[in-house]
Amino acid sequence: METGKLQKMKLTSFADIKYQGSGNDTYTVLINPETYTLNYEVKANTEQASGSGTTSVPFVLSPPQRIEFDFLFDGTGALVNQGVPNPFDITNQDPISKQIDKFKKIVFEITGEIHQPNFVKLEWGDLHFNGKLEKLQLIYKLFKPDGTAIRATAKATFVAATDPNLAEAKQKKSSPDLTHIRIVKAGDTLPLMCHDIYGDSTLYREVARINKIINFRKLNIGLQVSFPPIQKK
Repeated sequence: METGKLQKMKLTSFADIKYQGSGNDTYTVLINPETYTLNYEVKANTEQASGSGTTSVPFVLSPPQRIEFDFLFDGTGALVNQGVPNPFDITNQDPISKQIDKFKKIVFEITGEIHQPNFVKLEWGDLHFNGKLEKLQLIYKLFKPDGTAIRATAKATFVAATDPNLAEAKQKKSSPDLTHIRIVKAGDTLPLMCHDIYGDSTLYREVARINKIINFRKLNIGLQVSFPPIQKK
């Protein structure tokens, strides 16, 4: 990377959680965010078994990492005059619609191939984050006399989404004594997933209870399921 050269944050869409190839489409932000926030969380099992005298709180899992940032859509032309190139045409009609529509197509719209929003790779400097959009809030701030919006701010939150097999290989977590996180794929059933992890398909009811899954016979593709250590009876 050339020292001192301005690098823009890029968001690239993928239909596959393995993020292979060059991606389907890329959105380059107009102005880099001033800040971004990485959220980490640790959860523990606070339910103590009846009659247990232990005071320790066992670790259960680390939920997926989240990233939050704000960035700008601008159609005033002011930034171009200040030397900031805008990759979109500025027209009198819907001056920021092209920017917002392309961004939503990458991160928000349902993709027919996977029947859910795209997986997204965020790249900026030493930031490399793979995930899916969790929340998007558009705040329109500046308008023409006729009410046409010409500036907006997006508040976006992405949650990490990593190929479970790759994540497990990296962390070397193959023991049923550790918590596993799985993303439901086509053909997955809770009994089969329990068999793969615990070696016991009959534990599916307990896993459904822990994850508050009501209809365990029909799992939604893309659903994240936690498989914590379970004491076999």
